Amino acid sequence: MTTTINATSNSSSNSCTLDDLDPAVLNSEFVSSQPANNKKSLRITCYGSSSAKTPSNYLQAARSLGYILAKRGHVCINGAGPFGCMAAMNDGAVLGNGHIVGVIHEMFLVDSGYFLEDNNGNNNKKVNIDDVGTHKVFQKQNPNDETGAIREILVAGGPDLQERKKLLVENADALVVLPGGPGTWDELWEMACARHLGLVNLPIVCINVDNYYQPFRDMLDRAYNDKLIRLKPSEIVHFSNTVQEAVEWCEVEAAKNSNNSKNKSNNNKDGSNKKTLSKRQQSELNKSSFYSPLEEFNNNDSSNNNSSMGDATNWRMMELGLAMTGGILLGVAFGLAFKTKGK
Repeated sequence: MTTTINATSNSSSNSCTLDDLDPAVLNSEFVSSQPANNKKSLRITCYGSSSAKTPSNYLQAARSLGYILAKRGHVCINGAGPFGCMAAMNDGAVLGNGHIVGVIHEMFLVDSGYFLEDNNGNNNKKVNIDDVGTHKVFQKQNPNDETGAIREILVAGGPDLQERKKLLVENADALVVLPGGPGTWDELWEMACARHLGLVNLPIVCINVDNYYQPFRDMLDRAYNDKLIRLKPSEIVHFSNTVQEAVEWCEVEAAKNSNNSKNKSNNNKDGSNKKTLSKRQQSELNKSSFYSPLEEFNNNDSSNNNSSMGDATNWRMMELGLAMTGGILLGVAFGLAFKTKGK
């Protein structure tokens, strides 16, 4: 189950100012210039710390990231936490009047606190911003206010955090990783693994603030040199020294992916080959000693039932014929042996 809650508030409620950003960001032509009309607005998922003790240099990078994404017209998707890099990136995005999507789990919802609107505009979801660990920017301040940043909260269901992790990257165009702890590492390596296996083509970039992610970079290099991974490290995770470099890289990589998707769609190859390969591999496995015609009957759709059962019947008939032939030959051999012994 997923619930979408919209929240609107005055940007004046945000405590972040331009002085809290990296000065290089404010003087950057890339940030101040408006994207071209044909530039696609990207959905960029951002991972980062949730600790209230996050160092100030990491917080500055996070605020600058949220601000740049807002100014470039991109959507900032994150875990909606009230502290650490997650909070700071939301502060920066609000400062830039950007679009923010926070993803939380329903276990954190409580029956008291602030009202937020659901998709139908009904005030029927109560979220206590302090208790649920959600950033204050998602609090509704004025129901008549139409200015400031766009804020959404996606509420994930399920018995664990898997649905929430899925929502964080669903329909994302790129993934940016700020300094964080084990939770951030878990999310990063899960997506890096999926990319290495070819399950996703999501561009992943770590912002290497003060060389925070240098050990991860060294680990990937070591794994590649020791032939433990197939792809080059740069094809799995990219590392940028600054926030602006990371966003610029995301825009370039997302554009490449968009062009590749169009080409695949035009060639009508996307998905069909995988389906064919899957069916071919399945049919080869069906001839193994573990094959069960009943299992095939249950797994195949109705359009393939007749063909599948026909193949299964022919295979079993051949097996039966071979077994009977073998039995006859064995019987003849025993008969000759007894006859010889009798003489």
